[in-house]
Amino acid sequence: MSTHASSGRQWTKTEIDRLIVEDQFHLRGLEVTRLDTFVDAAFAFVLTLLVISFDEIPSNYADMAVAAKRIPAFAASFAMLMVFWLRHRRWSRRYGLENSETILLSVALILVVLVYVYPLRVIFELLFSSISGGYLATSFEIETYDEARGILVFYSGGVLALSLLFNQLYRATLRGSTSLVLNQIELRVTKVNMQVWALVASFALLSILLALVVPDEWVSVAGYMYFALFALMPIPSFLDRRRNAEK
Repeated sequence: MSTHASSGRQWTKTEIDRLIVEDQFHLRGLEVTRLDTFVDAAFAFVLTLLVISFDEIPSNYADMAVAAKRIPAFAASFAMLMVFWLRHRRWSRRYGLENSETILLSVALILVVLVYVYPLRVIFELLFSSISGGYLATSFEIETYDEARGILVFYSGGVLALSLLFNQLYRATLRGSTSLVLNQIELRVTKVNMQVWALVASFALLSILLALVVPDEWVSVAGYMYFALFALMPIPSFLDRRRNAEK
């Protein structure tokens, strides 16, 4: 039996009951499609770009020492890209929804990631250089506050675009909830994920606004504010559990 929902497919309750359940979710997308393969390959290519962008292979110990100081920035960039890949993988495994809208959104996601990889590396290099007092190396130099504003706007624009695309993937899933035969738990989780990505998008938009309007000495706030997301992202899930506990 195929476990991927093509455009217009109507799942039956009997088919849903036969599916593997993971974290209270019936996995409708275990069959790997050509779109899944393309997304995986595209992310692998993006990671290759991230590695290649770290200049040449060190030819002596001094160069190797400098390159080693960029490892934290590389690791953080790698982790961020993995977060987006894993989120898309989880969405695909859970829903298996492949139609013209979700294909377009997934392809757009890859396009944004291909552009986003460059400011991603720059932002993390600058971050680790700043918090280490310049000990951790960066090959990117910012000479004016306008340049700092520009790179923050570039980076946050990527975060905003990716967040909106994920939000739309979950919106598309909700619109197809009848054909997917989502139960109440699955519907709740889908809505929570949609809210989480809307929250991330709002932070990215706020970061852009701050980068454009705050005084020069406060421009770094537009970047550091993202750390608050670690505390705020669980809120939609917490509120959902609280609402349902009261019923």
